[in-house]
Parts: sequence; C-alpha cells; structure tokens
Amino acid sequence: MNNEMAVQGAENSAPHTYDRKELIEAVVQKHKKYIDEYTTEFNELGSKIKELQDNIDSSNKNRTEVMEKIEILAEKRQLFYHQAEKMLNELAESLSNSDFSREKSLIMEKLAKVKGSLSPEEEQKHIDSILQDISALGLKASDINDHLTVISDRVKDALGYKLEMSSIDSSEETFNSNISSYEEGLKEFEPRYKWLENRINSHKEAVIYWEKQPLANDKQEVEA
Repeated sequence: MNNEMAVQGAENSAPHTYDRKELIEAVVQKHKKYIDEYTTEFNELGSKIKELQDNIDSSNKNRTEVMEKIEILAEKRQLFYHQAEKMLNELAESLSNSDFSREKSLIMEKLAKVKGSLSPEEEQKHIDSILQDISALGLKASDINDHLTVISDRVKDALGYKLEMSSIDSSEETFNSNISSYEEGLKEFEPRYKWLENRINSHKEAVIYWEKQPLANDKQEVEA
C-alpha cells in the first residue's frame, strides 16, 4: 500500500507535458486575464477623471460668467450714479437758485463717497440719507418733483446693482476652492490611470504577438 502511494505521488509530481499550442494558449489567456482586470479599473478611473474634468470645466465656465456679471454690474452702478450727478447738475443750472445749488453740492459730496468702495450696509445707509436730501430739494423750487423722482430712481438702481454684486462676489472664492479640490483629485488618479493604460496596451501587444506564433506540435515540458 505504501509503495502504491509512493508511486502515485511520484506520478503527480512529475512534469506535465504541454505541446506548443497549449503553451501559447495558456500565455494568451494569462495576458487576456490581465487585460480584463486592468480594463475594469481603467474604466472606473476614467469615469472618475471625466467627472472631475467636467466639474472643472463647468466651474471655470460659471466662474467666468459670474466675474463678467460682476463687472457689468459694477459698470452699471457707476453709470447710474454718474447719471444722477449729471441730472442734479443740469437741474441746478436750469434753476439758478443759490439755495438749491448749495443743497445740491452737499448731495454731490455724499454721492462721491458712495461711488467708492463701501460695504453694502454702509452704502445702503448713505443712500437712505441721500434720498431724503433729494426729496427735500423739492422744497427749494417748484415743479421739479418729477425730475427729482427720476434722479432718486437712478440712485436706487445704482444701489441695487451694488447689493446684487455683494450677493455673488464671494462666488469666485467658492469656485476657486472647488476647482482646486477637483484638480487634486485628478493628480491622485492620473498616475494610476496612465499606468493602467500602459499595462493594458502592453498586454494587448503580447496577445497579438503570441497569437501570430506558429502552432507546431512539438512537445515541451513545463511544470504544471
């Protein structure tokens, strides 16, 4: 019994003889196995990278649009304040009223201050005072209330642009932070993605090479 087991063990440990076709098929299958494994991870990383890149592109586009909008709002704000000043001057010139001109000059000084860089709260406070002063000008001359209403509307519109700017001017910082986060993700994934791409291409080349080899029937011995 012991001799039979010894003989069987020896047979099991003996080298298995493969022909060339079997060897090539085994090598091809090994490379295809790696291709399948690497391709799965490659595609998963590719989806993540595409999502990150799409997020970067979208954030850059939105940031540009926001900055362009802020620039337009800033220009409109300055324009409407300028129009209010111009209409006040023209109204004062048409009246030739020294009392009116003196009050108008005080309003112009206040307008010059709000045209600078103030917080929304500070600008709102100054504009409330200016609107009261403009309304009070109606007491200095007759038949000018319609003109004063138009001037007040210009000032209100200018303030409105300021408040709209303040509601979105922090968006650039948010966009920059998001873009930086997305770019860090790309830096993390891209080296592995490139490595997988190279390995997949390498194994594909190996498959092509081995599949082109002649399938002779000469025996070759390898350990199973």
